[in-house]
Amino acid sequence: MEFKRIIVLANSYKKTPGRCVAGRELAVDHTVGAWLRPISELPEGELLPSHMKTADRSRIDVLDVIDVPVFAHAGDTIHPEDWRIDTSAQCVRRGRHPINRLRALAESPHELWMDPATRPDRATPNFLARRLHQQSLYLIRPSDFRVELRNEFNPFEGRNQQKRRACFTYREQQYSLGLTDPVFIQKYATRFPGPNRPAIIVRPRRGDDCLLCVSLTPIFNGYHYKVVATVLELS
Repeated sequence: MEFKRIIVLANSYKKTPGRCVAGRELAVDHTVGAWLRPISELPEGELLPSHMKTADRSRIDVLDVIDVPVFAHAGDTIHPEDWRIDTSAQCVRRGRHPINRLRALAESPHELWMDPATRPDRATPNFLARRLHQQSLYLIRPSDFRVELRNEFNPFEGRNQQKRRACFTYREQQYSLGLTDPVFIQKYATRFPGPNRPAIIVRPRRGDDCLLCVSLTPIFNGYHYKVVATVLELS
């Protein structure tokens, strides 16, 4: 077992009651390194509340600096950030990362896993496996960011379904992705329109002065879906 110190940049909804926690490694000299995503032995790797206990009994929040007990790299080429969490030890909270230093963590990939064989909100395993320097997490600066709240008929389930979509533009490409940030949802995105009514559009108070943690999900129905796991408002 070893401890990996990370700045938590995502603590998002996954399979209930699970969460997906991810962050950037932090060295002893405070150099910020690669992404790390602790995962469990559960089928989708989700972390349960029992996995996220800290030695001081505090909850894990975005921007916390924590030491995570891990025992092995998961060996997933599409999710190379994944490390298996060691349940024999607890996370240790070491402090908080200053929000005024977040801008320095923003990344500038040329695109967000744009697979020409499918829609912009997903990618196929074959496409991702061929990518050089594959990573499944990015922290980016969006433009025209807003959330669309919809209540539409789902023909596959035969019923109306409420959906939250994080919509934004990045390098001239428009995206409409699932939103899984529990804090942002509670703050801005709890009110849906009536069935088959026009979408409600919500913009955060600070507009585009934010960073998005964009993540690839585990494979589902043949695709890895793209989600906005965290919205980090900057000012």
